[in-house]
Amino acid sequence: MSYEKEHFDFCLNQVRNDIANAKVGEGLVNIKGKIYSTVGLRIAKLRERFGTSISIRFVVHENTEDKVNIECIISLDTADKTKFLANGFAEKKRNLNFITKTSAVEFCQTTALGRACASLGIIGDHNIASAEEMFAAQDDSDKPMNVKTEPKIINKEKSDI
Repeated sequence: MSYEKEHFDFCLNQVRNDIANAKVGEGLVNIKGKIYSTVGLRIAKLRERFGTSISIRFVVHENTEDKVNIECIISLDTADKTKFLANGFAEKKRNLNFITKTSAVEFCQTTALGRACASLGIIGDHNIASAEEMFAAQDDSDKPMNVKTEPKIINKEKSDI
């Protein structure tokens, strides 16, 4: 194993340990009894250990009035090359909730970044979803589904009503 690889693995394990040792309220969030790390904590610890040798790039695959789809690509810049490390995707329909109506691109960017970090094993308590994703999912689940049903036809002659 090369020194570069050993050094990378050591630093990545330090990032994971830093997140594992973080406290609720300081980058970790308890949502319904499960602990989730914020994307902010994930990226702060990644930058703390790797500095600017980590490149984070976003590719907008779709940005229409209906939907946003963004990919985040994390790479490691070395002296002689850029090495792909991980990627993550996020897709949201703009009419899903207030957040996606007003900030769909930003929400997808944060989600894609959190998922790319998770692909590197930077996740907290084994949860790939970030705290931001879980808050949004929780917000969505509180809203009633907009389901159309056919009107019921009642035969008045045979009805007990």
